[in-house]
Amino acid sequence: MNRTQRPTTLFILLLVSLTVHVTWVLAGAPPRAWQAVLGNLSFFPPSLLAAALAWTLSTRLSGQARRAWAFFTAGLLFWAAGQGLYTWLDLTGASTFPSAADVGYLLLAPCFLLGVLHVWQPAPSRTLALSFLLDVAIIITAIGSLIWHFSVQRILDAYAATPFALAVAVAYPVSDLGLLALVLSMAVWRPRGLDRAQLGLIGGGLAGLFAAHSLYAHQAAQGLYHLGTPLDLLWTLAFTAFGTAAYVRLAAPGGTAPTAWSLPLQRRHRLNILLPTMALTLSYAVFLLAQGRDPLPGPLVTAAFVLLFLRQLLAVLDNGRLARSLAFQAGHDALTGLLNRSSLHAELDRRIGAAERQGLLVGVMFMDLDRMKYVNDAYGHAAGDEVLRHIAERLRASTRASDDVARFGGDEFVLTMTVRDTRQLTQVAQRLLTAVAQPVRFGRATFHVTASVGIAVCPADSADAATALHQADLAMYRAKAAGKNVYRFYDAQDHAAQREQVQLESHLREALRDGALDLHYQPIVSLAGGHLVGFEALLRWHSPLLGPVPPLTVVKLAEERAMMPELGAWVLSRAVQQVAEWRRGGQHPDLTVSVNVSASQFGLSAFVDQVTAALERHGVPGEALVLELTESTLIQDAAVSAQKMRDLRALGVRIALDDFGTGYSSLSYLRQLPVDVLKIDRSFVSILGDGGDGFVRAIVTLAHDQGVRVVAEGVEEAWQRDTLWALHCDLGQGYLFSRPLPAAQAEALLPAPLAVGHGN
Repeated sequence: MNRTQRPTTLFILLLVSLTVHVTWVLAGAPPRAWQAVLGNLSFFPPSLLAAALAWTLSTRLSGQARRAWAFFTAGLLFWAAGQGLYTWLDLTGASTFPSAADVGYLLLAPCFLLGVLHVWQPAPSRTLALSFLLDVAIIITAIGSLIWHFSVQRILDAYAATPFALAVAVAYPVSDLGLLALVLSMAVWRPRGLDRAQLGLIGGGLAGLFAAHSLYAHQAAQGLYHLGTPLDLLWTLAFTAFGTAAYVRLAAPGGTAPTAWSLPLQRRHRLNILLPTMALTLSYAVFLLAQGRDPLPGPLVTAAFVLLFLRQLLAVLDNGRLARSLAFQAGHDALTGLLNRSSLHAELDRRIGAAERQGLLVGVMFMDLDRMKYVNDAYGHAAGDEVLRHIAERLRASTRASDDVARFGGDEFVLTMTVRDTRQLTQVAQRLLTAVAQPVRFGRATFHVTASVGIAVCPADSADAATALHQADLAMYRAKAAGKNVYRFYDAQDHAAQREQVQLESHLREALRDGALDLHYQPIVSLAGGHLVGFEALLRWHSPLLGPVPPLTVVKLAEERAMMPELGAWVLSRAVQQVAEWRRGGQHPDLTVSVNVSASQFGLSAFVDQVTAALERHGVPGEALVLELTESTLIQDAAVSAQKMRDLRALGVRIALDDFGTGYSSLSYLRQLPVDVLKIDRSFVSILGDGGDGFVRAIVTLAHDQGVRVVAEGVEEAWQRDTLWALHCDLGQGYLFSRPLPAAQAEALLPAPLAVGHGN
């Protein structure tokens, strides 16, 4: 029989023995002549099978857990040995009390106590442990008083002349009190190595034995007990619970250890209310039951009230400690122990008020760690937390005891200090940057983080905490923009500019939502024939509140605020709609519109689908659309960019490489990527005649060798146009031909070629 089959077989036999015993008792314990024999024998299978399961588990464990289950096994075997002696004495007509059988019965409780002690775990705090122990002691003392009042006094009277019998008789209620104390203690603290199910089964089994012993003592004292009654099932159920607790661990996959489980805070709170209440209730019950009867023994009453007094004293002390702990938790960060945000606000307001009265300054330093995302992503949040704790300790060590250090949130810290001049603040800021930059070790890893610090000075910059923190935060972003690992003081002019940016963003979002933006169209003409071949769509915005907003300002703001994909989608759709209107009727079947595409818009996974949808929605063939991409757009992921470009060309859409010559890798892109049009940057056109002709000639020659058409941007003078034509440039765009025009004015250029003949 293998390791898995044997425990399962034992467990099945245990359940069968329980079923047989329950069935026999419920049937009236037949036959009457064999009731004593069968009743005594019915206890052996569950106790021995439970012992076999406990022993099997102990052999598969090690350390404290092995010894714990060995003690459980010993307790069950002692009880079974006692039952064996009792059965022999009972069936032979000998006296069953007192006897050696009682020793076996009584040894179960201390064996289980020793077993549980081997897997005990300390309470969360000494105060909590003492509170619960006092509660358990009060309950045991109160119940002991009741047992003394109703049982022990009778025992003393009955066995006063026989000391051994007296000792054994008294040992039973004492043993029962031990079982009860063990059950209550297990309910408060979970022993390690026992999961929730095992804890419930062992605790339930011990509670069952306590109930069985108590009921047996009551019935035996009145001469009412006999074998084969439902009372006997309590012992069998208790042994079945012990055996099942062992089998739960044996049957776990791979014999895995129980999942760690600690007493939930809510349950601990309920027990903290329930146990003292139970203790007080029982104590008062004992006092009331004593009224009008023989007085209770002085030592027990005295012990109960002394314990109650100690418990109430401890409750007062514990409540004070809890109040202090809660106050600290409410005002401090749990990870670092520094002040939290709410406490920081209150302390900063107090500090600013005191500084104003004394003619001093308050420095508010807002610090953000620069490389924490790398730490968290690469090594996990446990490493990130360790770094934050180290940084918190360094900040505390680098400041005075009178300074406040707070964790504002995430990897942000705030330090406030009272100083005489700003020179002190610069010295502190530099000291803090040096301290933060020291390496932090976590396991075998070493982290190097830096900080960006923004400084606001009160009351010069602000006289209230909220505003000062905001100003220091703005200054911190200036420090980040300056390259990080530096500090910057708050600048009101920068703040005003940032406010303008926020207002501008709000207005831009409203304009985009309300359709208040516009497109202007700049012609692209053939240098050979002078005829118009297409337009480049250029964004324009005339705000009712701000007036004309420069296009570069709009684009930069949209990129910074992650609005470019939405804005680019609107431009694309509007430009395609316009070229559809111009092409309608067949008068301008070859007219194209060029649309600039940002890196964030082109990087969208659904960008090709977006273009396809725009073409289909307005009924325009792909040949009518030219998408202008910059080198920075394509360099992010050349392989993905090339695939998107091929997908677009499959639609008929042409690709133009914009601002050619301004990057470092543009020449290689002509060979690697499917480009249709190359746009020479205006900086090359502006130096024509100043040695720039050779650059343009080389670019045109290279492009034509690759089968790519060339557009020259920024053509403003006739001689530039003529030079470009002589250099075999295909197309031109610039103020010489036309400024960007609204759609209605641009349409007026369509009927006839522009008068731009060579030599004029």
